[in-house]
Amino acid sequence: MNSSENSKKGIEFKKLKTICKVLITIAFISYTQLTISQESNSFTSNGREISIADFNKEVNQMINNVGISGLSLAIIEDNKVVFNNFYGNEIASNNKEINNETVFEAASLTKMYLVYVVHQLVHEGKIDLDKPMYQYLVHKDLEHDARYKQITPRMILSHSSGIENWRWNNNKELLEILSKPGEKFVYSGEGFEYLAKVVEQILNESYQEYVNKRIIKPLKLKNTYLKYEEGKENSLGVEQPRNYTDGYNIFGEKVKKWKNFRTIPASGAHTTAEDYGKFLTFFFDENNLPKERIDDLVKPIVDVGYGKDKLYMGAGYFMILNEGNKIASFSGNNNGFRSELFYSIPQKRGFVFFTNNDNGKLITKALNKLSTNFDIDFLFEDSFFEQYPSAALNLQKNYRKEKNVDKLLLELEKIKSTGGLTANTLNELGELFKNKEPELSVKLFKDNIKLFPQNPNQYGFLANIYLKDKDYKQAYDYFLKAKELEFNLWNIEQDISYCKEKIAN
Repeated sequence: MNSSENSKKGIEFKKLKTICKVLITIAFISYTQLTISQESNSFTSNGREISIADFNKEVNQMINNVGISGLSLAIIEDNKVVFNNFYGNEIASNNKEINNETVFEAASLTKMYLVYVVHQLVHEGKIDLDKPMYQYLVHKDLEHDARYKQITPRMILSHSSGIENWRWNNNKELLEILSKPGEKFVYSGEGFEYLAKVVEQILNESYQEYVNKRIIKPLKLKNTYLKYEEGKENSLGVEQPRNYTDGYNIFGEKVKKWKNFRTIPASGAHTTAEDYGKFLTFFFDENNLPKERIDDLVKPIVDVGYGKDKLYMGAGYFMILNEGNKIASFSGNNNGFRSELFYSIPQKRGFVFFTNNDNGKLITKALNKLSTNFDIDFLFEDSFFEQYPSAALNLQKNYRKEKNVDKLLLELEKIKSTGGLTANTLNELGELFKNKEPELSVKLFKDNIKLFPQNPNQYGFLANIYLKDKDYKQAYDYFLKAKELEFNLWNIEQDISYCKEKIAN
């Protein structure tokens, strides 16, 4: 080998050595940035840098006071999940404490998977939101009502089809249409079941297949399940999911676990907030759903009682309007589980959470204040159940701890002496205890009549207890008083007529 060749090899070796140094440096920088990201002690939401330690402390205090043993939470900023965590001391189904892979019942937040797929199919030209559903697929259980031929996918997405929520809600033998299609808001799980079948017909794929193909697999949502699977249905040979939490009522009592071994597009998914947060960012990314689809999705379709300039139902989400902001929202209620999502479309900011307790939604207002700080307080102003913190929640905590009515009443007197009761406090407790401690409920409603005689709600609740006990005279008198004070929690005219008829006989 001559000197020229040696020189060339030396130069090449130096170049290779330099390249290696550069690559090592880049790798080190990348690793450092990743480590810093993983070890970050704060996250940003709505322009505020939020200390994770302080945030976690507040959330843990919150769920302890409300009685929630499991919470999965994700915060979204700039259309990215910037924070997610799990909270509580619940022991999951695998006999370990809950962790970031423990799945919760998504309840009605399940519906958003179908909402996304349908809007994607509109973009692909495979479905028309305003074409009658029966032209895609006949629904034999609705053929008894000619109005069903007016029902469109848009009406299903906006819960204005008129189809009842579930067929067992009214006449169990008949699936009913309760109002003229397109006329008003009637929440309907059955409608989503029908729409899911229509999509199956269009794609020639099962619900599980098309949601997996279009959402779960592309996003690698490893902790999202559309149904429970027996061991023989999967490669692992064991029931899936294995890591799930049970649900609880407001007294901290475990409710029977619901395992759906078939897909239920209206309410059957199990997931984590981290997975669902990824799905939300995917949903509102214009690379996945073009702007024209999102613009159509947020258009007002039906009023839900606040006026369309404030809150309405669009083609999939409840839409909240304030100061130029458009916030998509939805809620989930399964027995023992509660969930909420809020996402600002222009700000690309939001949060989603899942809890394993019937009181779960009562932390919504506080979680919002701690994070996104959306202007949504009006949603809770007329709510019967008061958001955390509240005297009613403090009294519930006392009862969960002591399991003693007398001690609860002593605590109640302390709060009453400080003027800490609202018109809702005793009514809320009375309703919660009506089956567990009926005598206590009667006392609470009567006490509230003395404290807030012009509030109609306690009269209606008290009348209901007497109606259940077949004391028709007392029920009738209290229903009349509730009507006089413009009671509006439900239509009591039928109750009044029924009591009057029973008294006459």
